[in-house]
Amino acid sequence: MGKLTSPSKLIKGTFLLLILVSIAIFLAKSDFNALKKELSAVGYRFIVILLTTCAAYFLGTLAWWICLGSDKKKVNLIELFAIRQIGETVGLFNPTSIIGGDLSKAELITRYNIPLKEGLNSVAISRITAVLSQLTLFLIAMLWMMFSPLKSEVIRYTGSTIYFVCTLLLVLVLLMLYWLIAAKSPSQNTASTTSFWGKAKAYMQTLLWNVKDFYRHQNKIFWYSYLLFALHWIIGSLEFYYILKFLGTPAQPIHGLILDMSVIVLKSMGAFIPGQLGVEEIANKLLLNMIGITGGTIWLSASLLRRSRQLFWAGLGFIFYLCIKKKPVHVPV
Repeated sequence: MGKLTSPSKLIKGTFLLLILVSIAIFLAKSDFNALKKELSAVGYRFIVILLTTCAAYFLGTLAWWICLGSDKKKVNLIELFAIRQIGETVGLFNPTSIIGGDLSKAELITRYNIPLKEGLNSVAISRITAVLSQLTLFLIAMLWMMFSPLKSEVIRYTGSTIYFVCTLLLVLVLLMLYWLIAAKSPSQNTASTTSFWGKAKAYMQTLLWNVKDFYRHQNKIFWYSYLLFALHWIIGSLEFYYILKFLGTPAQPIHGLILDMSVIVLKSMGAFIPGQLGVEEIANKLLLNMIGITGGTIWLSASLLRRSRQLFWAGLGFIFYLCIKKKPVHVPV
C-alpha cells in the first residue's frame, strides 16, 4: 500500500488541528452578546481602533520587510502584511505561540521564491529587533511611572517588585546588546549533530549567528527595524488610549503604552492558552487598577473591545491564508 502520509504532512496536519481546536475554544468562550453591546456603545469610533492597529501592523510589516535584504524585491508590502497577519493569528491561537507563528511566516514566504533559510533568518532578525524595542519601551514606561503622580498607587499594588522589574528590564536590554556585539562564531563541533537534538542545537546556533552577523554587517538596517518596531508598539498602544477615551475615562497616551507593554508581558505567561482567554482580562483589570482607573466594569468593557479587534484581524488572517494558500510554492527548502 505504501505510505499513507509523510511525517511532514502529519506534523502540519497536527499543527493545523491544534489551531482549529484553539480557535473553536476561543469562539465558544467568547460572549458575542456582550461584544455586540460594547461595539454598539462605541459605534463608528471602533473604526479608529481598527485603523490604529492596522497602522501598527503595517509598521511591523515594514520592520520585517527591510530585514529581508535583497529578497524584499520578491514580495510587496501588501503581500507581506497578509503573511505577517496569518503568522500573528497562528501565534495567538496555537499553543506554541510566537514560535509557531514565526515558523508559519517563514514557510508562507517561500511562495514568493524566497528560500526557507532566508525567510527564517529575516523572521529571527525582526523578532530580535521587536523584542529589544519592546523591552526598551517597557523600561521607559516603568521609569515614567516611578517619577509620576502614579508612583504611590503603583507602589501600593506592586511593592518593591516594581524596582525589581525595572532592574530586570535594564539588565535584559544590556544583555541583548552585549550578545549582539560579542563576536563569537558558532561551534564547529559536529559530534552530536547526528541526533535530532544535536541537529536542532546546531541549527539554532547557526540561526542566532546569522542574526549577529546581520547586526555586524547591516547595522543601519537593524536599527531601522528597531525604530520601526518601536513605532509599531507606540502606535499599537494607542488602542488602549482610544478605548479608555471612548469609554469616557480620562487617560493619556502614556497610559496606553504602560498598559499595552505590561499586558503583553503578562499574556506571554499564558501563551499556551488559546487566545490567552482569561489571562488578558485579568491583566487588564490589575493594570487598570494599578494606574488608578478603577471605575465599575471599565476593565471588562476594555477587554471586550480588544477581543472584538482580535476577532476582526483573526478573521482577516484566515481570509489571507485562503488566498495565499492557492499560490504555488516556488522554493521547497
